Formats: sequence, C-alpha cells, structure tokens
Amino acid sequence: MKKAQEGFFAEKMIKTIIQYKKELLIAGWLTAILGEVYFYPFGTPFRFTIGVVGISFLILYFKDIEEMLLILFAGVTVFVFRVILGILVKGFSIEVAVQVHFPAMMFYFAYGIILRLMKIRDLITLPVNFVAAMSLADITGNIVELMIRRELSLKYFQEIFTFLVGVGILRAIITFSLYWLLERYKNIALKEEHERRYAELLDLLSQLKAELVYLKKSTMDLENAMKESYEIYNKLGGQVSGEEIFRIKKRALNLAKEIHEIKKDYLRISSGFSQIIPDEEKDGMSLNSLFDVIKINTERWMKTYDKKIQLKLRYNKNFIIKNYFVFLSIIGNLISNALDAVDNERGIINVSVNLDENNNKIFITVSDNGYGIDKKDLPFIFDPGFSTKMLENGELSTGLGLTHVKNLVEEMEGKVEVKTARQKGTTFFIEIPYDERYFSRIKKESGSFGV
Repeated sequence: MKKAQEGFFAEKMIKTIIQYKKELLIAGWLTAILGEVYFYPFGTPFRFTIGVVGISFLILYFKDIEEMLLILFAGVTVFVFRVILGILVKGFSIEVAVQVHFPAMMFYFAYGIILRLMKIRDLITLPVNFVAAMSLADITGNIVELMIRRELSLKYFQEIFTFLVGVGILRAIITFSLYWLLERYKNIALKEEHERRYAELLDLLSQLKAELVYLKKSTMDLENAMKESYEIYNKLGGQVSGEEIFRIKKRALNLAKEIHEIKKDYLRISSGFSQIIPDEEKDGMSLNSLFDVIKINTERWMKTYDKKIQLKLRYNKNFIIKNYFVFLSIIGNLISNALDAVDNERGIINVSVNLDENNNKIFITVSDNGYGIDKKDLPFIFDPGFSTKMLENGELSTGLGLTHVKNLVEEMEGKVEVKTARQKGTTFFIEIPYDERYFSRIKKESGSFGV
C-alpha cells in the first residue's frame, strides 16, 4: 500500500513537472540569476541575495504550482548554478564548490517548508500576517544555513539574529509590494478592458437602435403600399371587367397579401429588437459619460486602422440623455464619416454639443478638415444607399449612415444641415428641441475631451 502511494505521488510529481516545465525553468533561472546580486554580511561565504524576493514573488504568481515544488526547483537550480560558476570563474574544485554552496540549497528547502506550513498564499489579503509569515520563513531558512555552515556564533547571536530579522522583514515587504503593484496593474487593465467592451456594446446597441428606427419607418412605407394596392384592387373591381382586368385585380390582391406578410415579418423583427435592446429611457446617460464611450470607440477604431487623427469633444452643459442609444448613433455615424474623409496624419474632428436653455434647443456640430463633399453629390447624401466610400474589398459602402442620422434626428423633431467646401472640410449642424421625453438637466460644469 505504501509503495503504491509513493508510486502515485512520484507519477503525479512527474506530470506536474512536465505540465509546468516552462514556469519551473523561469522560477529556477530567475532565482539563480537574481541570487548573483548579493552582499556578504559577516565576511564569510554566507550571503544575502534578492533571489529570495524573486522566488517568493513567483510563488504568489504561479498559483497553480505547489509551493514546495517551486522552491525545490529553485533551490536545486541555484545550487547547480553556483557550483558551476564556482568551478569556472573562481577555480574551485568540485568538492569545495559543493561544500560552499550546499548550505544555500538547504536555505531554500527550509524556507519552502515554513511557507507551505504557514499557507502563505492564503495570507496575501492580510498584509501584516503575510509579512510576518514570510519573515519567519526567511529567518528560519537563514538560521538553518548558518547552522550548516557552523557560523551561528552564540557570542554574537543577538547581533546576527537582529540582522536576520531586519533582512527578513525587508524582503517580505518588497515581495508583498511587488505583488500588490502587479495586482493593481491587472485591476486597472481589467477595468480598461471592461470599459472598452462596454463601449463596444453600447456602440453595437446604438446601431441596432438606428436599424430599429429605420425598420419602423419601412413598416409604415409597407403599410401605405399595402393600402394603395388594395385601393387599386377595389377601383379595378368597380370600373371595368374582363379576363385581363381580373388578372390585374388578382395580382394587385396578391401584392397586398405579400406586403402584409412582409409587414408581419418586419413587426416580428422589430419586436425581437425591442426585447434585446434595453429601455435606456429608464436610467439615461450623462453627456460626459457618452463622450467617454465615443472616445473609447474612436481610439479603438484608430488603433485598428493605424490612424493618428485628433478628436476633440466639447459641451457647454452636462445633461442626461434618456435615449442615449439614438444620440450615440447620431454622433457616431457623423464621426465615422469624418474619419473616412480626413487625412491620416493631419486630420482633426471637432464635436460640440451645446444646450441653449433659453430657447430649449440642443445644437450638435460635427466638423472636420477633410476633403469635403462634391456639390453634385450634396443633394443625395441623405438618400438611402447613396455612398462614395469604397470598402477595402472594392465594394461601395451601404450608404445608410447619414440616412440613419437624418431619420433619428427627425424622429426627435429636429433638423440637420450640412456645409462643405472641397479640400477644406465638412460641418454637420443638428438642431434638436429640448424635450423632457429625451433629456433631463443636471448641474455640471462644461467640459472637453481630446483623443
């Protein structure tokens, strides 16, 4: 039974070493190399190194590997490394090199045993307990090494012990500080990742919201077409007769039925969108938070396409936007157009949102210093499907961005105008009534953002 357990343990240990060989090699060699940064406190081969800090940090970092396995691997690597250096650099014989550096390996073994017994990883959330436990392991390991070296003098024990305590506490504090800084960095990076994903999600939902508005408009168009085809059917029935007219009546009736079926499909899709997209009007979003989202999305876009464009976002008063998906879609589509129109190196895009409290109006301006729009194209830029933008695959863009903008603005009873000049740039002016269905006031200073 005992042999079976030993065999199982050995097999498990070998599998672990194979699985984590890269991490174990990093732990061993990092400890060995950092172990060469040292000083001799007592004028003997006994030395203090920062290699202890390295392996202590890696014990916390490589959480899936047993503490003792890491320590054993580090201790053996340090021992072998120092023996080889002693032979090649200092000219020691093998026997002398082993005798000088064997106690250092025993330090790591004793150090690891204490850390394992104290369950050091469980103490990381308790700084005082962590430093105390790691200091105790450090002191114990050093005492074991000094005893093997026969350098633990009772005459000077108090001085030696005081020195060991000071070094142990210092190395424990450094280890904890390094780990805390790493966790802090990871939390900041995680927060930034969450913000980026949140911005991407809002951007996607705003696009869906715009599609939903356009879908509703198409539903109304289908309703009108259905009514008109049915009226044709009725008129044909009342005025003429004959086989040809009967066929026309039948086609008109079938057309009305098909349009009705399309309308039902549209309504199903619209209903599905409404369930997917949350009702943003319950909470709303402040304008400065919306600008944060726009800034993150624009930075992501510029990084993807290696652009170096300046985006300047300004507002005179902060306020709550209840239908912020719509607002995000309006500004996002205009910025997207501007990004395609400006030069990669010298491009500047200005976005300003101003609340006129006296006239209860909101003015949105999006301007760029890009190539401008041809006069012959200007009357058609808001038409569905019109586009001069070529995609990377050589096909034209869908041409729905500005159409969405116009539809969304008009849904809020606003209006949009554009001024442009070739090689000077384009400016979109949007005026939206301040309606409490869509907006609410908060007391906040004006602000600006830049990318």
